[in-house]
Amino acid sequence: MSAVRRVGNFLEVQDGDGCRHLLRVTSVQALSDTDLMRNETFITAAGRTIRVTQPLDEIVGLVAPGERTAPAPAPEPQEEPWPF
Repeated sequence: MSAVRRVGNFLEVQDGDGCRHLLRVTSVQALSDTDLMRNETFITAAGRTIRVTQPLDEIVGLVAPGERTAPAPAPEPQEEPWPF
């Protein structure tokens, strides 16, 4: 099992000690990288912080699917105005 998976309106979370938690998705208050390697994530929900062994980028899609915005498109080049 992944450290975090979506089950309906809930997240099934397995922490580093192997304990499982079932969190309502709407109770998630914050997601944070644990360190610069970005291979673990802190999930804060209902006033409790849980450390999981899954990158934040994989978890954010489970919490808010479709909410990640695509990068802004490059601006189109402007044509030179006519000198008259």
